[in-house]
Amino acid sequence: MTSNCYVVFDDQTKGCVIIDPGSEKSEREIAFVNTNHLKLDYIVITHEHTDHNWGVNALMSEFPNAQLISSEICRQRAKKTNKMYFLLYYDDPDYRYVLNEPDIVIKDDMSHITWNNQNVTFIMTPGHSFGSMCIKIGDMLFTGDTIMPYKPYFNGRDSNLDDWETSVEKIGMMLPEDTIVYPGHGEKLSLSEWLEQYR
Repeated sequence: MTSNCYVVFDDQTKGCVIIDPGSEKSEREIAFVNTNHLKLDYIVITHEHTDHNWGVNALMSEFPNAQLISSEICRQRAKKTNKMYFLLYYDDPDYRYVLNEPDIVIKDDMSHITWNNQNVTFIMTPGHSFGSMCIKIGDMLFTGDTIMPYKPYFNGRDSNLDDWETSVEKIGMMLPEDTIVYPGHGEKLSLSEWLEQYR
């Protein structure tokens, strides 16, 4: 699939976090972790759409000690969303993909965990999907399909334009404009660059 997947790692501890693995077998991600002798601590998915979570189960099979993190709404909706995706877009009508249950479920806005002595903050950003959240690590913001170099797609089934506008306004007000945005599709950009386009 053509979505972005990110591997965030610490050179000293070799711990890493993978965000939004969207390829079925996660072959590149597995190879990267193994080649660089990393330890996969967490897999985080920004939302429930299949192109952002199809590789989760493969990663968890390869690295059984890794913990999966998602929002509560993402957890609730992923099974239905993935089933619909494969019914509409996949050639094999008998194919089934059921996302593993998350180990850590984010229920509250601005929840955080500590990873490698820094906060990983989870910001609820419904709009593109009901279960969307952004992940802030240092000066990096991983936005899934909430913030991209172009306006997100709204399918009308599990998205809401008003919610999205509220979410991105919140991001714009709470984070420094030099925050680097790593979107679910397209190239990275600064928050200030994106805000210029949006406003």
